[in-house]
Amino acid sequence: MGTFAQAANFVSMHQSAHKIALPPAPGTFVYPFDTKVGFKAQYDPAGVTGCAIGFGTGGCAFPGGGSLSLPEFTGFQMQSQEFKVYIPAGSRSFLFSGYAAQGTQSAFVLRYGKEPTRVAPLSASEYSIAQVNERIDTSFGRLVNEDVDHFVVHDGGGTLRFVGGQLDANRSSTDQGKWLYVRQLSGAALYDYQGAIDVDMPKYAAGYAKISWTTSPFPDPVDAASPTTPTTPTTPTTPTTPTTPTTPTTPTTPAPTAGAVTTTMVSAAGQPLKLDITLEQTSTAVAASEKTSVWIAARIPANGLFFTTDVWFFRKADSWVQLVLPNPETVAYSSQIPSATSLKFSPSFDLTTDDLRAFNVEIYFGYKNSNGSFISKGKIW
Repeated sequence: MGTFAQAANFVSMHQSAHKIALPPAPGTFVYPFDTKVGFKAQYDPAGVTGCAIGFGTGGCAFPGGGSLSLPEFTGFQMQSQEFKVYIPAGSRSFLFSGYAAQGTQSAFVLRYGKEPTRVAPLSASEYSIAQVNERIDTSFGRLVNEDVDHFVVHDGGGTLRFVGGQLDANRSSTDQGKWLYVRQLSGAALYDYQGAIDVDMPKYAAGYAKISWTTSPFPDPVDAASPTTPTTPTTPTTPTTPTTPTTPTTPTTPAPTAGAVTTTMVSAAGQPLKLDITLEQTSTAVAASEKTSVWIAARIPANGLFFTTDVWFFRKADSWVQLVLPNPETVAYSSQIPSATSLKFSPSFDLTTDDLRAFNVEIYFGYKNSNGSFISKGKIW
């Protein structure tokens, strides 16, 4: 099991771009996207980003209805094993998870409102105890109310759930906004992260108006001081600028060097879902690689149908298959095709959008050049 040893540097997940689907033009199924970076722009209740948190501005394709959705931070987690996500005032429930390869071990420590103190990896006995005692479905209330480190470990099943549940049974919500700090103690980096926060919208809007922002070009809420941990090296410098001076440059390059993916839904209403997926790579990347393989997968979340864990199916040109290790090329949508700066794929998924959404099915995309490792681009539909 790999371990990490680094100085505390919790990177804001909100410095990863959040793409929000906007309504398509009449008579089309092409969804344009509004991309925002930084919590201030991503979740402004005035509707800067459409209706990402449920405010009825009519500016987005899928109204949140009071649910503040988090972006999927694909690729982000590969850069840092210490990160933070902001839980705003008015939060009633919080769901947060990541995806790891099946059969692997990973350990994390979480703390609400301040950095966790644990740095060393868990021992074998500590790992087992954490695995047995996890109660993720009620963990949000404990995180908010218990000023202690909380451990989360991977059970080997694919999805790693960090947080879940309501603040309490009375649908109460948080009175103030605070950061949730997450440190990975051991294991391989996760493939992606995703989450959702259910908010009391009037309380959220009032809390948003009181937030003190960083001076970053992409503002986030400032870190709260941690007076109970004065010996922590980073806390004396946390009044306004603990990590933000080093992170705002990260999102200023929205086109990732690993390749950009655009997705367009081209199927008509009532017809099986069909997507046009375009992978754009730089000429430098193409020159260094002769062949490219791509994978297109559907994820049925736990309890999306009758599964107790997430289930993945991979789309081939004419069928659905499940991954059989150690030969991932056998489930590739296109295997070992000539590399190019622009590659287009048009998979059909056999089921309509209504059928897929009835079970919360999500479509993912990833690729691998012959000279590199697999790169997940996360959820594309």
